[in-house]
Amino acid sequence: MTLGVKLLSVSGNYAVVHLDHRNFPALAIQGDSLKILQEAVEEFAECWDGGDVDDARYALAEVSETIRGMLLVYQEAAREQGFELPYFPGGRPGRP
Repeated sequence: MTLGVKLLSVSGNYAVVHLDHRNFPALAIQGDSLKILQEAVEEFAECWDGGDVDDARYALAEVSETIRGMLLVYQEAAREQGFELPYFPGGRPGRP
C-alpha cells in the first residue's frame, strides 16, 4: 500500500501533515516530545494519587499548555492550507 503524504507545516517538534486518504490533516510529534508529555501525565497521576494537589495542578497545567500549543500549531497550519477543523474550536456545541 502506497500512501501520499503532504507536509503542511513544521513548528518546533511538531509537523502538520495530510495523508491523501484522510479528510483532515494530522499532527506528527517528535518521539522525545511525546515521551515528555507522557511523563507529565504520569507525574500528574502520581501527585494526585499521593494527595499532593499543588504538584498535581502544576503537572496538569504543563500537560494542558503543551496540548494547547499543539492545537495552535495544528489550527494555524490547517487554516493556512484551507482545511476546516474537524472539531469546534471552542469545544463541543452547548458546552462552555
